[in-house]
Amino acid sequence: MKFILRSEARPTERRTALTPKNAKAMIDAGFEIAVEHSTRRIFSDAEYAAAGCDILPEGTWETADKEVTILGLKELPIAPPTLHAPFIHFAHLYKEQTGWKDEIARFADGGGRLYDLEYLSVAGRRVAAFGYWAGWMGAALAAWRQLAASLSESGPEAGVSSFESRTDVESILQDLAQRGESKTAVVIGAKGRSGQGATEALKLAGYTVSEWDIAETQNLDRNALLSHDLLVNCVLMTGPGLLLLQPEDLGKGKLKMISDVSCDPFSDFNPLPIYSAPSTWDAPFEALAGGVEITSIDNLPSLLPREASEDFSNQLLSTLLAYPDSEAWHAARASFDDAVTRANG
Repeated sequence: MKFILRSEARPTERRTALTPKNAKAMIDAGFEIAVEHSTRRIFSDAEYAAAGCDILPEGTWETADKEVTILGLKELPIAPPTLHAPFIHFAHLYKEQTGWKDEIARFADGGGRLYDLEYLSVAGRRVAAFGYWAGWMGAALAAWRQLAASLSESGPEAGVSSFESRTDVESILQDLAQRGESKTAVVIGAKGRSGQGATEALKLAGYTVSEWDIAETQNLDRNALLSHDLLVNCVLMTGPGLLLLQPEDLGKGKLKMISDVSCDPFSDFNPLPIYSAPSTWDAPFEALAGGVEITSIDNLPSLLPREASEDFSNQLLSTLLAYPDSEAWHAARASFDDAVTRANG
């Protein structure tokens, strides 16, 4: 069984679904692993070569044999018009996002198929996700901005780019925590992976953290929520039921900083209907009413490509080793087949 780990098309994407260490584990198990050259990927070509991988020119996947499985992380570029091989990546198609039918048609017309990483699941639970580092980085950015501002210093508000390691961010947070006044934060969804990451980052920054989950939000005490300096939302809603803040709540209580890690402003079930679009790496913060700021970057794990890749690849490895005949792969294939049926319906 041969895989090509393709170079990512997004200019800012430095993460990977397969680290050199885990590529070696697959080679040791009998897989053939080739890796496309990339100057952006957080791991160098030399590290993959040392693990036993063949290094190929960027874009080789476009003309690879149909028996070769193409492994990536994010969506494909718009060319070629048809796709004939098996592909593994996050495609963001099955919820009928803009252009989903055209993208599904590329696979259907070329005889290819998609195993969407989001739909690799066992007993309904995803086998691999980036949630922990999304929460960690989202909370870290908000704490960095708030603590620096309290000391009349600049923070990440002018823009951010990916960090080589979490230690770069940790040193900033620890320094600010030592010099600044103690603050409080509330993490919503604290028991989930994203919430756990957010809680760790905030404690590192010296915050006293209230860890709220289902029990604490069933009958929401909004005044208690507003009594914190910082709010981190790590709950992704799939239906109605949770409303954390409305525009009229802004400026009440102590709350002056919000990090919406879940970042779903276009959803009808958004628990924070107080902003209209995600923020960006170039402009990470938006000023809201009442002196409140919000950060809502939708690709937070990309800011910590090494840790995010290592964590994700470790979660995914056992499933890759079982490719293509395990419950997770059958679930992903069923999701693809269903999408093809709906697109043609």
